Amino acid sequence: MAQVLSVASDPSQVGRQPAGTRSSGPTREDLEMIERTCAVRDLLSSKWKVDLLYLLARGVHRYSRLYDNLKGASKKMLTDSLRRLERDGLVRRAVYAEVPARVEYSLTSLGWSATELLMNLADWADDHFGEVELARRRYEQASSEGPAGQYVRIRGK
Repeated sequence: MAQVLSVASDPSQVGRQPAGTRSSGPTREDLEMIERTCAVRDLLSSKWKVDLLYLLARGVHRYSRLYDNLKGASKKMLTDSLRRLERDGLVRRAVYAEVPARVEYSLTSLGWSATELLMNLADWADDHFGEVELARRRYEQASSEGPAGQYVRIRGK
């Protein structure tokens, strides 16, 4: 069952507390959700795993085809990434008794569900990455103005 963090309905109130109260810190549910999220992030954190999942979402591929499509990946890194994805249940490795042996890689149902997550991330990037870039430019501009430009003065403080 998915846990939902309670969030303020008004974004300007996020992180604010009523005067005179102290934060009790994250709840056990919050910490568990953070732990699960970090585990998934670590699952996909290798440089080539996301690329491999996208390539395999296009269909079954032999090792050489995957290697040809991952410019800059070494054979060792590709092999390690495929083995980890197989170990984690996202990729299926099929070996055919032919001469020479034919090995094909495909997504498992778990791998397909991971591509849904990646598509959601890609959609979020399409919708919001312009805002991220704008925020970065503003931050860099404020940082270049010196220490006074780095802080927002809050009235009354």
